Amino acid sequence: MKTSIFTIILLLITTILFAVPKDDKKKEVPGTNSGPIEGVVYSLPQTGIRVHIKATRERFVNGPFSNYASKMLGIDNVPTTSSDRWNLDEMSLETFSEPDPNQVRKAQGQAAQLVSLTESGILSGINADINTQESKIETQSFLTKDLQNRVNFTDLSIWSFFSRADSTKSFKMVSKNMDQKAAEAAETIFNLRNSRFALLTNADDEPLPDGKSFEVMRDELGKMEENYLALFIGKSSRQTYDYSFDYIPGEKTAKGDVFFRFSEDRGVLPKADLSGRPIVIEVTKDDNFASKQSALSASANPEAGKSGLYYRIPGMSEIRIMDGSKQLAGARTPIAQFGTTAPIPEDLLDGSYKLEFFPSTGAIKSIIENK
Repeated sequence: MKTSIFTIILLLITTILFAVPKDDKKKEVPGTNSGPIEGVVYSLPQTGIRVHIKATRERFVNGPFSNYASKMLGIDNVPTTSSDRWNLDEMSLETFSEPDPNQVRKAQGQAAQLVSLTESGILSGINADINTQESKIETQSFLTKDLQNRVNFTDLSIWSFFSRADSTKSFKMVSKNMDQKAAEAAETIFNLRNSRFALLTNADDEPLPDGKSFEVMRDELGKMEENYLALFIGKSSRQTYDYSFDYIPGEKTAKGDVFFRFSEDRGVLPKADLSGRPIVIEVTKDDNFASKQSALSASANPEAGKSGLYYRIPGMSEIRIMDGSKQLAGARTPIAQFGTTAPIPEDLLDGSYKLEFFPSTGAIKSIIENK
């Protein structure tokens, strides 16, 4: 009898134990799938500096009668050779970002399921849908257009380039020499000036044409004179070119680094072309600001950084583009690598918050609690 009672009690205890559900499931992060996570590799950004330049090339072609300008027109110091002249017109600065090779990290655990990355692998958000813009490739082109064909001297004279045939020349057409051609072109210029003067002063004391016709006649006489005058003083043609150059500063102040080179004769050149003078960049780090950031970014939590997720606190900089002692452009802007990095608090990585970062600097843009 005692054996039967003992057996019944044992069966009841066993039934109760198996009926109680075991709470052996791991705590799941809201909005995530359970399961082992190997980790996600990501990068923090570094800031680059890009300069955009507008430069003008002026192509001068000397006139075919340039050697006669002083003798026949009284115009001195006329260039007798063709040349190029370049000028820097505009310069603007902007920043861009790219993955920092010194800040490649790995997100661990459940938090790795929450990260959002840009196409280059930069951390852009946690537990948030981030729309990142596609990056564009900046092409550095040093091609220039041939401006020689734009400056042509098509109207050299209203007179024939051949002398009249007569018995002294055996009735053959003889080409005029340069002295004769230049003299006829100079005579044409003076005739045009006299005609325009007569028109403007009404020297013939005749009724002038109506307003529009008068303007057309005056302007056409001026254009003809300019074209003939160009035979002596030359012509110029201009073309504008756009250039872009990139520079990635280190973690410290940089001074004297060659950004690109420039020559008045050859224009904007890459820094490896020693035929131009150097245009240098100076990027000065705000060390006082950086030291305060570093002092406050340290965490006393022993669990800090366990997930492997970090963000950047960018530093400030002053940028100057220098041509010798002359400043061409300048700006103040945050530079990611001039600041410090800090671990994202683990309390923000349980899926209850949405975090968004500035892809250009890696700084936190917003923290929003899910509701």
